[in-house]
Amino acid sequence: MPRYEVRLAATVRAPVAEVFAFFADHERFTTLFGSKGERIRAGELEPNGIGSVRRIGSGRNSFDETIVAFEPNRRIDYQVTRGSPIRNHLGQIRFSSGDGATEIDYLIRFDPKIPCTGKLLVLGLQMMWRRNAPKILKGLERA
Repeated sequence: MPRYEVRLAATVRAPVAEVFAFFADHERFTTLFGSKGERIRAGELEPNGIGSVRRIGSGRNSFDETIVAFEPNRRIDYQVTRGSPIRNHLGQIRFSSGDGATEIDYLIRFDPKIPCTGKLLVLGLQMMWRRNAPKILKGLERA
C-alpha cells in the first residue's frame, strides 16, 4: 500500500451529473490543479471512461493518467501510467448527492520515486487544489 495520501473534499451546490461531467472531462479536470491537460486516448465505452488516457503538462514535464474505474455520477479512479515523480499511484474520486449539492471525496495515494520527497509532493498537491479548485467549483454552482 502506498505510503502517502492526500484527501481533498468539496461541496458543490450543483447536481451530481453536472459535477461528475466536469471531473470526467480530461481538459477541464486538470484545471482544478492549475494545469493543462488533454485526452490522448479515448476510453473503451466512453471517450473519458475506462481505458482513456489524459496527458497533463507538456514536454519532459508531462505525465499520463489512465482511467481504471468509471461509474457515471458515482466514481472515477485513475493511475499515473507514464512520467511523474510518483509510483504506486491511485486517485479515487467519489461523488454523492443530497440537499441540492454534490459532495466530492477525493483521495490520492502514492509513493515518491525520489526518497524524502513524499511530504513535499503532498503539500504541493494540497496547495494547487486550494489555489484553483474552490474558484473553479464555485463556477459550477447555480445562482
